[in-house]
Amino acid sequence: MDKIRIMLVDDHTVLRSGLKMLINRQADMEVVGEAGTSLEMLQLVPKLLPEVVVLDLSMPGGPSLPLIKSLHQQNKKIHVMILSMHDDPAYVRAALAAGAKGYVVKTISEADLLSAIRMVHRGRVFIDLDDEARTAEVFQTPARLHATSTARLSEREIEVLKLLGQGMTNQSIAEQLDISPKTVATYRARLAEKLGLKTTAEYVKFAADHGYLGPQLQAD
Repeated sequence: MDKIRIMLVDDHTVLRSGLKMLINRQADMEVVGEAGTSLEMLQLVPKLLPEVVVLDLSMPGGPSLPLIKSLHQQNKKIHVMILSMHDDPAYVRAALAAGAKGYVVKTISEADLLSAIRMVHRGRVFIDLDDEARTAEVFQTPARLHATSTARLSEREIEVLKLLGQGMTNQSIAEQLDISPKTVATYRARLAEKLGLKTTAEYVKFAADHGYLGPQLQAD
């Protein structure tokens, strides 16, 4: 029987070791590789050819959501399952829109984690948050911005908001939009004033809840 080829991507070595031991005890799956950074993952994937990538939502070197698109560009057969400490439905919606097939929190039971991997490997969506009601909320239609709020945002502010919603840094946004980091900071300050947002988590949640997921986050 062919085993499910799994790659673990998390910057916590102890967590990866525990997951590896659990997975390798299963007759139908094996860990073919590990990575502690985004760059390491992208370098190893073409060599290891995993079928399922278990990816932490918060990785050194930048946000994980754009990495899903990079993985799919390398190999469209790769299925991504997010393993995160965040149980906010907005994060889940953002991950699914980016192309992830699964999203589970790190408090998940061993049995449910293994079930999640098997389902994701088959191309089925698997969501497991700490609370059943929050899991159900993932599939509810998110509220949209009121027209008055939308009218207050310029086209460039919306562009910046979409990229902030991916968890991107000011420097990364500046490079993508070909503007200076100082200019990005100015747009971010305007958004903070107009929308009352401050932290990266708030931007991610707002973008997901209000339909401001940029083209980079749309599923293939």
